[in-house]
Amino acid sequence: MLIYSNGSWVEAHKAVVPFSDQGFLYGDSLFETIRVNHGHAFRLEKHLERMHSGMETIHMAGIDLLADIPEILETFISNNDIDSALTRIIITRGMSQGKPWRSESDPALYMTSRPISKPEQWPVKVVYLEEKNYPILRFHPAIKSGNYLGNMLAKKDAEDVGAFEPIFVNRDGYVTECAIRNIFFIRDDVLLTPSLELGVLPGVIRDTIMELAEKRQLKVQETLIIKDDVQEMDEAFISSTGVGVLPVTWDGFQSNYRHSQVLREDLHKLFEAGETDVT
Repeated sequence: MLIYSNGSWVEAHKAVVPFSDQGFLYGDSLFETIRVNHGHAFRLEKHLERMHSGMETIHMAGIDLLADIPEILETFISNNDIDSALTRIIITRGMSQGKPWRSESDPALYMTSRPISKPEQWPVKVVYLEEKNYPILRFHPAIKSGNYLGNMLAKKDAEDVGAFEPIFVNRDGYVTECAIRNIFFIRDDVLLTPSLELGVLPGVIRDTIMELAEKRQLKVQETLIIKDDVQEMDEAFISSTGVGVLPVTWDGFQSNYRHSQVLREDLHKLFEAGETDVT
């Protein structure tokens, strides 16, 4: 595979990040994971809008660089003969010059990808974990930064107890999101998902699912969901660029996943058609 490394195309096994890059030194970076289906990027503009917002939030210079990404991504897909994959775009603050908190270097852009993998069976098991036990970055508006230490530790802990994904609960007892995915519940034909006010990342697939739900005449609510109430839900699923809609279960929870299956199929059709708009 050819990696895009800040202006150069490099074989994956030869690709390096400079030691002085602030993304490497301090996690001073943003990233987006974009789904490519049949050679086409799904909702690229939405990913770029989120990255633009993130750069403004952390005062990262070089927003004009975002305009180059569509062409670079098209070349990346062509160079690697990609049909379907998850492409990761990373922007760091660049080479550290002087005081790192005042570095005025140009941002650096990297691009790589990995295959799309998904569980063969569902529902998958999730486990609820307390956010206070992990170094989780919570900020409003949320940013998709390279600081994922807490998320990775929680993902490992979840897998250690046989779960596919952890779901975080904050200090106030509210459900927030997963380590690397968003969470949805359905109760009485209403689609519920945690409010962005909690510092939840506004996932591109999260937004797409809400649009699909409204098309199916499901009422959608971004709200505060108390952990103690999840057992009363009718359905639950997680979402991400990689898994799409993935129904979940946990100890003592049962569901027929009636709406979840429909939304899962609707999203898959959107992927396969190469569409970017829910019509």
